[in-house]
Amino acid sequence: MDHNFQKPSTSGVGNALNFAPSRRQVLAVGGISLGALLLAACTNSPGSTGSEQSGGTPKKGGTLRISIGDGGSSDTLDPGTILTANATLAVKSIYDPLAVTDTDFKAQPALATSWEANADATKWTIHLREGVKWHDGSDFTSKDVMYTISRWLDPKSESALNGFLSPYLDMGGVSAPDASTIVLNLKKANSVLMETIGANPASHLIKEGVTDFSGKNLVGTGPFKLTSWSPGTGWKAVRNDAYWGDTVYLDGIEATVTPDQGAKLQAALSGAADVTDMIPVSLWAGIQGRNDLALETIKNRQSWAFAFDQRVAPFNDSRVLDAIKLATDRDKMVETALLGHGSATADVPIAPDSSWYPANLKPEYDPDKAKKLLADAGFPDGLDIKLSVTDSVPGMLDAAQAWQQVVKSAGINVTLDQFSPDTYWSKGWMATPAFVDTFTQFFPPVGFDAFYRKSAAWPLTHFADPAVDKKVDELYAATDQRRQVELTQEAYLQARKSYGLLIPVFSDAAYARSSKVNGLFMNLDTVDFRKTWLA
Repeated sequence: MDHNFQKPSTSGVGNALNFAPSRRQVLAVGGISLGALLLAACTNSPGSTGSEQSGGTPKKGGTLRISIGDGGSSDTLDPGTILTANATLAVKSIYDPLAVTDTDFKAQPALATSWEANADATKWTIHLREGVKWHDGSDFTSKDVMYTISRWLDPKSESALNGFLSPYLDMGGVSAPDASTIVLNLKKANSVLMETIGANPASHLIKEGVTDFSGKNLVGTGPFKLTSWSPGTGWKAVRNDAYWGDTVYLDGIEATVTPDQGAKLQAALSGAADVTDMIPVSLWAGIQGRNDLALETIKNRQSWAFAFDQRVAPFNDSRVLDAIKLATDRDKMVETALLGHGSATADVPIAPDSSWYPANLKPEYDPDKAKKLLADAGFPDGLDIKLSVTDSVPGMLDAAQAWQQVVKSAGINVTLDQFSPDTYWSKGWMATPAFVDTFTQFFPPVGFDAFYRKSAAWPLTHFADPAVDKKVDELYAATDQRRQVELTQEAYLQARKSYGLLIPVFSDAAYARSSKVNGLFMNLDTVDFRKTWLA
């Protein structure tokens, strides 16, 4: 699909930023997505890294059976508070966002058809799609958007978008001149506002007044309507025949949570599942060479991040953090944990083959220097670390085990504290001094409000660097993309020095797909079922 995305205008009143989609773009958006935790909404474009099958003429009918590894009993259908792959996929199946991001991380239309900002990116006017219906038949209007934004900005709602938006916006700056227009008057400039919204898995819109997200009578505007929901177990949805986008072919989706990665793969091998979410590289060999099942691979899809709480010893000592990074043999991790399917990186959440990656940045491995730093920090006999991890996220345990081995030569002894899917996201992740996270590739500037700034949505290290904040303020005030790239690189180069965030590798990813599944699109951070059909 061709996308003639209109670049920021250099003409017109005040040299305003204009983002107006072509007709083809309007038809291309609105797909289901799994966000930062697994997969996020975006449109497909030529030359993207991903897969899209075509085995004949598309036809309606059939239920797609999905086996998902990451889910728990605390899963919720509140878009603002989703954490697991299971909850994210369900949410993205029934709701729609204002915008999505394409494979170049540019915002594209969804429930918003176009938007424009003033010259200094402090005022945004968003034009909404007309004629859209909620699943109960009522009209989608600006009132629904106002209500959703009020939840984004309310700390009590615990929305993940609060950390991204509250530094720039409060409800006093939000207005709806009519049923199809929203105006945002920001407290300070944010030139990447629509990319921030479009790239965030918490940005899907809910109907005005909804407070119950238990699954009963829950409605959205998305391509599928929820029919059953069992947290941590599975869910079902049927096609929304009144969907505002193009025709949806599947009769429905049936998702089952299977935390054991081997059992999840076995479901695909036996024909009990048509598609899986991402599977660990250690299991890929079980699929290769089969005629009834395909292994679909995606280059440099995600990074593994080892986070250390800088409020507590020993991680409040920069010498310890530097030692941890120097002790990590990243090439060895690619070789062992990823079996060669990935790339070593230098503690920035940007893939090395991305145009946003800082030029000439390479990781440093020096276990002797690491030992000296540890001795200077008061650990002459080595350092013990207890690392929280779960095997419900494909590949996480493999990455943790590989890291455990490669840092031994520097005197770092790692004990893995393995949590169940039900407890990791509440008692391990961000609740213990050292834990593992994973990032799919995202629009690079979004990472600062996600993980690094004082007001970050997920302050993984509980640390803030004023030098990074200052650089990011410059970034968000810049309307020239080349300057945005430069400032993003400069900010990440500073952050990699001061934050206790080890990002050693980017890994390729893969999922299993039955040969009867066609029209399924996945790329770096996307799954789109709108055009999926079964042979």
